[in-house]
Amino acid sequence: MSSSQRSDLQSDAVSSHKGFKVLGLHGGRHIEKAGRPGEASALDNINSATVGEISSFLDEAGHNQETSRIPAGIIIAGPSAPHTSLATQLAKHENDSDSNRIFVTLSSGSGSHLKAILKTLIQKATSRQSALDDETDEVQTTKQKSTKLLSYDLQLLHDFVTERHLQQVVVTIDDTEAFDSDLLSELIELFGYWRNRIPFVLLLNLATSVDFLQQRLTQAAVKCLSGRLFDVAPSSDVLEQVLDAVTSSDAPSYLGPIVMGAALERQSDYIQSIDGFVDALQYAYMSNFYANPLSLFLKPTLVREEVPDDHFEALRTTNSFRAWARRLLDKNRATEVKKVLQDNGALFDLARRGIGDGRATLNGMMLAVTVVRTLQQSLPNTFVSRKSSLYVQAMSGKLAGSAMLRALHLTVRKVPSDTAVKILQSVLALSIEDRALSECADVATELDELVRAQAEAGKPLRSEEDIRNSTLRTTVHAQKVELSKHKTSLSQQDKDFTALLRRFTDILTRFFSETLVNPKTLLFNEIFVYDLRSPHREVFTPRPRHAIERALASPHDYLDCECCAPDAEEREEATLAATQPGTAILYQLYLESGSLINASDLWQAFQAVMGEEREEGQTRALFQRALAELRALGMVKSTRKRVDHIAKVAWRGL
Repeated sequence: MSSSQRSDLQSDAVSSHKGFKVLGLHGGRHIEKAGRPGEASALDNINSATVGEISSFLDEAGHNQETSRIPAGIIIAGPSAPHTSLATQLAKHENDSDSNRIFVTLSSGSGSHLKAILKTLIQKATSRQSALDDETDEVQTTKQKSTKLLSYDLQLLHDFVTERHLQQVVVTIDDTEAFDSDLLSELIELFGYWRNRIPFVLLLNLATSVDFLQQRLTQAAVKCLSGRLFDVAPSSDVLEQVLDAVTSSDAPSYLGPIVMGAALERQSDYIQSIDGFVDALQYAYMSNFYANPLSLFLKPTLVREEVPDDHFEALRTTNSFRAWARRLLDKNRATEVKKVLQDNGALFDLARRGIGDGRATLNGMMLAVTVVRTLQQSLPNTFVSRKSSLYVQAMSGKLAGSAMLRALHLTVRKVPSDTAVKILQSVLALSIEDRALSECADVATELDELVRAQAEAGKPLRSEEDIRNSTLRTTVHAQKVELSKHKTSLSQQDKDFTALLRRFTDILTRFFSETLVNPKTLLFNEIFVYDLRSPHREVFTPRPRHAIERALASPHDYLDCECCAPDAEEREEATLAATQPGTAILYQLYLESGSLINASDLWQAFQAVMGEEREEGQTRALFQRALAELRALGMVKSTRKRVDHIAKVAWRGL
């Protein structure tokens, strides 16, 4: 089978699976809820309320054009809020409503001075390429061809707004704190002067507070604004909603604890928007689907004839298959092992069953994580773990039998009857069809009968483990004080309630033991669980300087040629040879030099390494090219102290 045919099959395995829309890889940088076609993406639903409020604010500002102040929406977004996705959602919402306004996004990199900022604003607003002359810096207006205006003159934008009959020009500033204070104040004051001609509206994204913004702006700029506050969802809540969409029941594959843990750690260590986390998940899923040939078996409509023979050989070499075969051999079931080793059809059927059972097991694991969080939310004074941390623990096999689960069971056994009713109602509200948890309905029915019988007493039922049903007795023996705990006498209703709580916790224990398994023990988990650290880390935590230094110091590792190989006897990493690239030779000489390098000495050393086999003109050309490349990499620069010297800028390993 050719590589192109294999690529087509791989693409079919991706596109035909409805759950692959979990990561929005069908032409959009969003996460769509799996299994619900036609429904809005999860990221679009995160701040839908805020987007609706901002849209209403824009509508009110459009109807009230008489005020001299600029309407300003101040969005308290936090340091890692989804600025990009929020602006995209707002623009999409306005496009759907056919509003007569334009959106322009500015950032701190749009210009270093006021003229550059205005030039960028006008170009983005008019949506036409700039045909400016850098010397004259003049353009013609669209209305009067004979009149020439400067490219940063807001009269250009005024003519554009007048011709298009626009009601608003919404200017969004993503990184307000990164703007220079004086530049931002001048821009706002200039907008205030043009307010009666151009209907400006400002949207300012803040990562800090309104007080800090007011301190940075001048008093004249503050007087030009009429602001309203908007709050977006915290980044932690956004991340949890993204994870809910990824771990939905229709997810084609799951991310392992190493990849997910690295993505979450990167999200918490570095201040970035949720879009970066979404990009990390998208790349991880694409790595599994396009770099892992065995992901072909995830195609729902896959038939035996579409699978190449080498894919079956790859299946037989997976660690999970070997462990499965070893378990069967220990049970004296060698016939089954021999069949799948010799028959590709039998192996195909085994792979389909293994993948289906494995994904069902992981769905049950996600259900167990949901049950844990439901119990924590129902218990008073109990910390609710984030789903992201529980996901990593569950996928690594550390959640089953953990101290957190044991403490949770003990806490459930101590709750009074009113809290127990809420816990059971919360668990039953999950609409769980699991056999282990189906018994909770019977427990809830019996508990309701006990509570109704105790209603006349006016106090809730308490279990035997409740601290209120225990007393401490002090005994003095041989001048020593001894403390002993004694249980108070319980009524029959309290004893029955204690038995029900123990029965409920036993159901939970059995449920968690059945669902919380180590994914590494599942057959063919290499197909539906992606847990390779290297590709993900190299892309999202790159080390370009380390790669460049290593390539220059050891070119043989990249060129893989015998001429550049290091000396086998000395086994040195950096060995000078005339066959190596000129830049690598000059870099190794550069490492042996001090902070100032004599260009003549460097040339003579380079010429000595290259030898007399080449002509001097060719060697000099190689030297000049290598020196220019080192200068382009930022390793050397010219110095005014000594004309015939170059200065070393970077040292290895920094």
